[in-house]
Parts: sequence; structure tokens; C-alpha cells
Amino acid sequence: MNFKQLEYFSAVAEAKSISMAARNLHIAQPPVSRQIALLEDELGVCLFLRNNKGIELTEAGKSLFQQTQAMFQNLRDMVDSVRDVDAGMRGQLKIGVVYSDIPAVMDHLRQYHKQYPQVEFYIRLGTPNDLLDDLNRGQLHILFLRSQTEAIAGLREKTLGEDPLELVMNAETDPAPGLAEIPVEALEGVPMCLLRSDDLWGYSNYLSHECQRMGFTPNTVCQCYDTPMAIQMVQAGFGVSFLPRSIVDNLPNSNIYSKPVKGLDAKSYPMLVWSDSMYHSKCAQQFISMAKAMPEQMQD
Repeated sequence: MNFKQLEYFSAVAEAKSISMAARNLHIAQPPVSRQIALLEDELGVCLFLRNNKGIELTEAGKSLFQQTQAMFQNLRDMVDSVRDVDAGMRGQLKIGVVYSDIPAVMDHLRQYHKQYPQVEFYIRLGTPNDLLDDLNRGQLHILFLRSQTEAIAGLREKTLGEDPLELVMNAETDPAPGLAEIPVEALEGVPMCLLRSDDLWGYSNYLSHECQRMGFTPNTVCQCYDTPMAIQMVQAGFGVSFLPRSIVDNLPNSNIYSKPVKGLDAKSYPMLVWSDSMYHSKCAQQFISMAKAMPEQMQD
């Protein structure tokens, strides 16, 4: 067993496809298949099951994958710690961001960059679950997420501010054009483009429960996988949505705006998330310290 075999094995396990893993590794497919076969022969176990949907790990494969990921993380930690000794406040800060947190991210990055201009930012925009997976694998140092109903097991959190949830619309879909607040009863029958029902933040649940309390079910014409798609649907005139107000505040040239729903005091909280169980480079440690020291930003 060698490092290259484990690297190829890990790539195949993550991609669930030998051809996709080969593309990700920027090599031809036959060498990947050959190294996997050699690894299975040496260990005397089957690591993958082939089916019509692709491949999946066997129980032996799952065990090897978990241990391989831990080994790769230890190697990354070793490299980071050695570089820290020589580099001081240089290096790369790897950040995961959800779309709705971009305004909060910019404030923190600007302050950090003023003090440490030689630190390079690597920023990945993604969905919460994908970003959490990357954090747990050590591929990201910190995440900018939103508050949840339950704490994330094994991770530390710092709340960065408070952001009201409001109805997002354009002039054509505004259910109460002459009012500063939207009465809940005015939403009956209004087309809505809401985040999917299993959304990690549960924004849609706030609005749905309030509508049901008033005796009607929201007219959901589209369940959107993520916030950017919900914004696109609202801009295109398919309906209204229910999202953090800061998203609209930071789209000044768009045709959309937001209004509070009367009597519905729902809020979302941007937060910084990191793991204390992993090694953090000096630049990551300093970013976390600065974020913890900054006062929370409250939206009026």
C-alpha cells in the first residue's frame, strides 16, 4: 500500500465514480482502476461495490476511507504547522460562505486584510451541508453560516449579528403596494418561491406556520434549492420569497425589495463556525480571534 493508491482510492470514494475521480485527478482512467485493483489485492478485501448507479463503498471500504481522511488531515496539519514556523502571518485562509452571509463576510475580510495583507484568501460559496462536510474533512478553516435550531455537534460558533426575515418581491408581485408592512391575510393565494421544506435554516417554516395560523396554506409555486435561485425566481416575477433582509439591501441595482410581514418577528443570525478539534494555522487563529472580538452587527 502506498500514498498514491490511497489518494486514488479517496478520490474514487468521494466522486463515487472512477471516471469522475480520474478527471478530478487530471489523469487517465486506467491508472486509477489499476491502482484500486492492486490495493484490493494487497488488502485481500473488496473496497467498492459496482452497480447500475455507479460504485459505493463496502464496509471495509468505509473503514479505510475514514482512516485515510484522518491521515490526510494529519498531513495537512503537519504541513501547515511547519509553514507557520517560517511564514509568520502569511499563508492561505480557506473560507466557506453561504450566499446570504456575503455582506457579513466582506466586513470581516476587509478588516482582516488591512492588518494582514500577505494572507491569501481561498473562498468557496456553497450550500451549508457541503461546506460543513468540507470543514470536517479539513478542506476549509472556517465557515460563515446562518443560525440553526440546533447547535452543530463538535463545532464552535460565534454569532455575528441579527438579520430580520422579510417578504422579498418586485413591483409586480407586491401583495400590498400601498403598505409598509404586509398583513398575513394579504398573502392568501399569492405565488411564493420558498426555500425547500428541508432547508437547514427553516425560513419557510416561519411563514408557513403564520399563514396556517390565519387559516390558509401558502401558495408555493416553486421550492428552491438555495437562496440564489429563490432570488432569481423573485426577480423573474414568479412570486415572492421570505429571506434575510440584508440580501436585498446588498442588491441595490435589482428590481426587488423587501417588506416585513406584520406581526411576524422572525430573525436570522449570521455566524462564524469552526472546529477546535483540528489544527489551525496562525492566519486562521488570528481571523477567529478578530471575529470573536468584533461587536455583533444588528440590522435596523
